[in-house]
Amino acid sequence: MRVWMALLLLCVTTSAFGGKKSKERTALSRPKFARGAPPQLKQQISTYWSQCTQNDSEACMLFGDAYAAGKAVVKSQRFAVDLYAKACEGDLAAACYKAGMRHYKGIDGAESKASARLLFEKACALQEIRGCNNQAMMLMAGDGGEADAPRAKAIYKDACERAHAQACVELGIAFESGAGGEPDLKRALRIFGTGCDLGASDGCYRGAALAISGRMGPQDFVTALGWFERGCDDRHASSCKALGMMYEKGLGVRMNVETAVEMYEKGCKLGLKSACLKKQRMY
Repeated sequence: MRVWMALLLLCVTTSAFGGKKSKERTALSRPKFARGAPPQLKQQISTYWSQCTQNDSEACMLFGDAYAAGKAVVKSQRFAVDLYAKACEGDLAAACYKAGMRHYKGIDGAESKASARLLFEKACALQEIRGCNNQAMMLMAGDGGEADAPRAKAIYKDACERAHAQACVELGIAFESGAGGEPDLKRALRIFGTGCDLGASDGCYRGAALAISGRMGPQDFVTALGWFERGCDDRHASSCKALGMMYEKGLGVRMNVETAVEMYEKGCKLGLKSACLKKQRMY
């Protein structure tokens, strides 16, 4: 009888309290490794975990990279961003940028543009130039807070002067459109050229498009031809299509239908559907 009562009490107690619950795992919990993970990799990630718990920012970022890629551990963007944020607290610029990118794109389907903007701002303050470019982009668009075009242009200008090619392109777009002030097409053209020289093929394309737009006076097909060629050589599909149109119509160059078809084909292979249609129309 006593044994039966003891068993009954045990069952009631277990039912009432639901049994023991396992502690909820966090980014700093000891990592659980995927089956078949190489021992050497498991040891390396265990070391990152141990060092991260001791506030080693670099180790936290590397531990976060493992979760972001699902390298030896179950992939978790939430754990990755928590570890990047911890590393960012230790003033590791690259970690601030990585955390910002994940907040911007969304974590588990939920974006947090305001958090992304703050993280990019900190990354920029820590001299992470990609963070500066993204901070300026969000300021220009009003993502995650109030729009501030003049401040965005100032950040783009600084990043461009530090040889960030895409920042130059974005600055050129701002001057062309008149964001944060009056349009300045000549300045925009120069800045697109700088971006092109630094390797941003979109800068080559935009500079060429502006040169033949007629917005600054006579259309300069010769200059545009050179910039479209540079963009196409750098696998910029729209530049290849535009170059094909110039060869097809003889703008700034002697008409050459065969070369036009080649340019359309290259743009098509780079994924531009309108270039594919242009090529089909030539036959």
